[in-house]
Amino acid sequence: MNFKTISKAKEYVIFKTNKNKSIEDINIAIAHYQEMTDNARNEESKSLWIDELNELIKLKQSEDFKNGKFPQGIDELIIELIEWRSAIFAFQNTDTKTNPFKYSSFYSQWYVGAIYGIFSIFGKLLSTDKRDNSLRKLWDETSPSMLEDGACVKAEYDYINLALHLKSGRFTNENSQTILYRNKLISHNEQIPIVKWDEIDKDFSFMIRIWSLLISWSSFGLLDPFRSGEEAFLGIESMFDRDEIKSLKEKRQLYLKTVERWSKTYVHSGEEDLGRGVFSSPPFVNISSTSTIKES
Repeated sequence: MNFKTISKAKEYVIFKTNKNKSIEDINIAIAHYQEMTDNARNEESKSLWIDELNELIKLKQSEDFKNGKFPQGIDELIIELIEWRSAIFAFQNTDTKTNPFKYSSFYSQWYVGAIYGIFSIFGKLLSTDKRDNSLRKLWDETSPSMLEDGACVKAEYDYINLALHLKSGRFTNENSQTILYRNKLISHNEQIPIVKWDEIDKDFSFMIRIWSLLISWSSFGLLDPFRSGEEAFLGIESMFDRDEIKSLKEKRQLYLKTVERWSKTYVHSGEEDLGRGVFSSPPFVNISSTSTIKES
């Protein structure tokens, strides 16, 4: 896809990634952008924040928003994927007295449902169908404009394109445990495989970096995209005691902190990108800046 200007390419990314927002989401974002506008350090920065603010106000007033006609955006898919995975990570890394995933049918079914949810979303993000709003498709369409604008380095750009190659790239049955699991579970309805989550996280981190590059280039990033720890684990008090719930919240936050790190890590070198990542303000609390998931 050819864009007449860099601005048009950025607008296209925003349109394709924006998640469905509630009126509460919009109002919180408007208040945040208004504050940033009022406290802008210079006219150029102020102008950028005003543009973001006006777009939100325009969205809030549109008939499509009022009638809920916006399609599911890439942001929404990835955020939900992270929500699922962070909860699983929390349960995997918290010792509990009741071991509900072994003895409770409800929790066993929840885990199977989470697996289906995660791999279904992953398939959507990597879809090659021209009708789909996928992350792979969006990268193909807009990454040349990003490179032209200096928003990504050539080495990482080339590395990502090789990884996304349909036949010889990273995301094939031969090269990706995630794709292999997804095809066995979703496409062919074979037996549920034993999921090696450390392998899955390697693919997740790659996708999150692509997403981060697109978002940080096209907008000021996402503001408070995740549920709070209280919201994420609401209703489980009868099965877990207070210390266990505290641990679940902390482990989930640890995973979210690692997601933030992935968003600012060059995939071709593993080095830190000192630029801005996907999040406009880190939604992570009580986690040491050096605490992250150990990768195998």
